[in-house]
Amino acid sequence: MSKKLTVIMPAAGKGSRLGLPYPKEIMHLEKDKALIDYSFDFFKNRSKEEVEFVIVINEHKTDIVKYLSKYKDRFKISFTYQDPNEQEYTGAIKSAYHLFGKNNVVMLPDTLMKLKPGVDLYDRVMHNLSSKGFTFFYKQENNPLMLATKGSLAIENNFVHAYEDKPTDGFFRYNAFWCSFAFTKSAFPMCISFMEKSTLKEGFDPAEIKLTPIYKSLGIEVLEYIDLGTWSEVRRQVKENQDI
Repeated sequence: MSKKLTVIMPAAGKGSRLGLPYPKEIMHLEKDKALIDYSFDFFKNRSKEEVEFVIVINEHKTDIVKYLSKYKDRFKISFTYQDPNEQEYTGAIKSAYHLFGKNNVVMLPDTLMKLKPGVDLYDRVMHNLSSKGFTFFYKQENNPLMLATKGSLAIENNFVHAYEDKPTDGFFRYNAFWCSFAFTKSAFPMCISFMEKSTLKEGFDPAEIKLTPIYKSLGIEVLEYIDLGTWSEVRRQVKENQDI
């Protein structure tokens, strides 16, 4: 298996909930650290031969390009625009298909994810992809109010058995939600097609998961996951950083 991992960061969303005059991804939670830097931190001990980055933006978020220039000597970073004919996060990821490597991981650069102690993201992704070509990072969750806003999963003994994006009923079927996911380029078309049908609510059949590499793929449980979509959550996180 190739040792190169391509990190796909969808950053083409409007981020209108916070009403910032700049992309949410470059909002600072600490003096010298923006939100997108936390995703780069997972690879701070990796070389450019091991990891490269692809950032998906829109025409209003070119400030991200300037901000990430600080990594230009450290990593190879490519930028691409989201295809205007593609929708949602699935469309953003599909827009980067021409820049995929053999092994790829999607990191959401406007969120914070903390892995369990001793877990190295690069190593774990490479290990899991060698099996079925797909892996979810997941957070355990049983609250229907939370599951209704996430990509919900049924996890049994760390393996994925069911998936539905933002379910409206039958919450008892799910016990987790995804925070990130990784895939081989060959597994991507089948997996993203299944996931996109659920996201866009177009002909989704939950049973079709059994026809994809997602079914019974090995997951990676995370310790903590925070979506900084509201000012109350942003203020809470800033205060926690100041108290450390």
